Amino acid sequence: MQVVGKGAHALVYRGVARDTDTEVAVKVIHAGVPHRTELETRMQREYDALRALAGTAATRVHEIVREDDALCLVMELLRGQDFDEYLADIEEQGRRIDVITLVEYLDPIAETLEKAHALCILHRDLKPGNIFIPGRGGAGGVRLLDFGLSRSVSSSPITLDGVVIGSPSYIAPEVWEGNPRALDHRIDVYSFGAIIFRALAGRVPFRGASMREKLDAARSAERPSLRAIRPDLAPAVDDWVKKTLAIDKDERFDRIRSMWDALLTTLDAPPPRRTMRAGTPVRS
Repeated sequence: MQVVGKGAHALVYRGVARDTDTEVAVKVIHAGVPHRTELETRMQREYDALRALAGTAATRVHEIVREDDALCLVMELLRGQDFDEYLADIEEQGRRIDVITLVEYLDPIAETLEKAHALCILHRDLKPGNIFIPGRGGAGGVRLLDFGLSRSVSSSPITLDGVVIGSPSYIAPEVWEGNPRALDHRIDVYSFGAIIFRALAGRVPFRGASMREKLDAARSAERPSLRAIRPDLAPAVDDWVKKTLAIDKDERFDRIRSMWDALLTTLDAPPPRRTMRAGTPVRS
């Protein structure tokens, strides 16, 4: 099988489903990797989350199987590029994403996160690299990838106290405290807001030469002005940034839906065409 993706703990291969003879992606944990039991538990949780989110923009999953003592997650094979690559491409051309394209790509992600939160599922690793944009002629739509760090609010944390996981430029201030039991859906609200800021501004909200500088900025610095970078946007967009990226989670938008709808209103964006509704309110 051909390797089509690599991660710190797993490889993704291109394979063929035996029953349908269609191409699939097969995620396999590296042989001999430390903490294998923990990683297999995470893979099982990823499978459960993706099954629960069937019909949303989450990656389609087929099955989880064990072959030759390796746990394998079998998913749809995607063709295109991730959102990080897309943004880098247009920025290389001296452009920024326009509001209509932003809404087209990210509205399905907002819907999926709202559904996940209604099911008490936290993604915990939202970043542009985990949003997939289909290529020209590619099947399906935008996809939300990698629920490998996802956790049900009701399940016991796998992450040890004091360990911080996620992508430093996109994780909420409270994640840096290293107490996984204290985290709720508002960490995803913050991370999704940071993705939107990065897409519109061409840079992440808080920068630093070291992890410590990024941590200090996320936990104490004044929230950045998006309008200073994008004067074509309405002045109210900075109020939206302050609420979305608030240091205190109690001052943030309580739901992905309310945060996203507030942004659409602020940007005077056309109503998105939706094929899926997110469902019931989030439960903490």
